[in-house]
Amino acid sequence: MARRPLPAVFAFAALVADLAGAHGLALVALLAAIPAGFVLTLDCFADVLQERCGAARPLVAGAGLVLLVFSATVRSPAVVGGVPRIAVSAIVVCLLLYAGLAVSVLVVAVRHPRVRVVHAELVESDRLAA
Repeated sequence: MARRPLPAVFAFAALVADLAGAHGLALVALLAAIPAGFVLTLDCFADVLQERCGAARPLVAGAGLVLLVFSATVRSPAVVGGVPRIAVSAIVVCLLLYAGLAVSVLVVAVRHPRVRVVHAELVESDRLAA
């Protein structure tokens, strides 16, 4: 579960770097956030296949990934004259989507306290031990 907040952490680092004027560092953080966002999207899709959540969660994670790719594309070094505002806005919207994912996970955990989220590796090892 430690890999789930990584795209949001990298996107937040890119936002802070942009606000500080370190646009090169922001691009590096975005380029690191893209694979992490892809892993998050696949992880959410795996949750759908295991019937732990609805289909909205991987769609929201995928939309966040698209926004990360869009922001990295718009701010590429080929663009001269600074970072366009839409690139920063895409990061902010992406962070809002990831915050919505986190809130939805917390709401489900509070509403259904008996439902335990267990990693697949733990389930496999328990099954093999039995």
